[in-house]
Amino acid sequence: MNQVKIEESLFGKLPDKQIVKKYTMTNKNGFSVSLISYGASIQSVLTKDKAGKMVNIALGFETIEEYLSNPYIGSTIGRVSNRIARSRFELNGNVYHLEKNEGGNTLHGRPKGLAMKNWASAIVDNHVKFSYVSADGEGGFPGEVWFDAWFKLEENENTLSIEYKAITDKPTPVNMTNHFYFNLNGRDSTDRIYNHLIKINSDKYLELNTDNTVSGNCKQVDQSKYDLRDFTLLAERISIDADWPENGFDNYFLGNNNSSDLALSVLASVKNPSNGIMFELKSNQPGLYFYTGNFLDISTSHGSHFKKHHGFCLEAHNYPDSLNHKQFPNCILNPEKEYYHLTTLTFSIE
Repeated sequence: MNQVKIEESLFGKLPDKQIVKKYTMTNKNGFSVSLISYGASIQSVLTKDKAGKMVNIALGFETIEEYLSNPYIGSTIGRVSNRIARSRFELNGNVYHLEKNEGGNTLHGRPKGLAMKNWASAIVDNHVKFSYVSADGEGGFPGEVWFDAWFKLEENENTLSIEYKAITDKPTPVNMTNHFYFNLNGRDSTDRIYNHLIKINSDKYLELNTDNTVSGNCKQVDQSKYDLRDFTLLAERISIDADWPENGFDNYFLGNNNSSDLALSVLASVKNPSNGIMFELKSNQPGLYFYTGNFLDISTSHGSHFKKHHGFCLEAHNYPDSLNHKQFPNCILNPEKEYYHLTTLTFSIE
């Protein structure tokens, strides 16, 4: 008998009266993850610190109105994660023009992306399943796409598995991720992420243009602030570019897994020496985007203020803007194939 308890409740209602559901999964260790149907989002993650105290380490909100005002917090991202330069791409001889939401670019599939949708949801065996059908032409993308997001908690270890699946009736780009923000000090702590130690298993990162689109060039991390191959104190690396308007990390790192089938591998680990909480991220994706909340500035209804560097993101997904850089791995999903993305987050105490 599975010892993971899953509870369903009402989280809120959208302006059009749609009901937003909340699901709380709790395993035998007391480790708990809450999800909401709006954006198929992670709303909270409760785990024990070394003193045995339960700590919510996921940035999230208590009202649906806050999610409507602050997209991406814990949300499922798609159809295409990250930036598509100039909001355009060419596929099979056709040029597609997308809706813009960040200057001349398209970020995270907005303004009609998956993070802004209220997904159908249900408890299926020991999973929480979210589903959404994206219409042909939505956001400017071709093809109707059926998306599923599956969340599962292991009963004996504190591991959250996230599976994304998609099928389509026309060739179309798909590159999904989850945009969780974590602060291992706790969501409501006044301490930011500077005391965190991070390790990213990557020898290379992608060079950025001034608008944060990728240039197409891969650069070695050696002798740079991007060398995070051993556990590194974030305070030291973030302070290197303190005079830069966006000081911190906002970069894609290429995983060191050279397997052609992209088997599950460890991409990153983060730990907080202050309270002993740590977690390890594994994924079948070829790399991840590391973002240190450089523009966070949100006052919440529960009394916390998410300031700059209050949380970090580790977004496992395919290379950004691969649609416009043919040397990057292809993100085109064809009708005879299924898109499959698996990421696991395992929490422990050190």
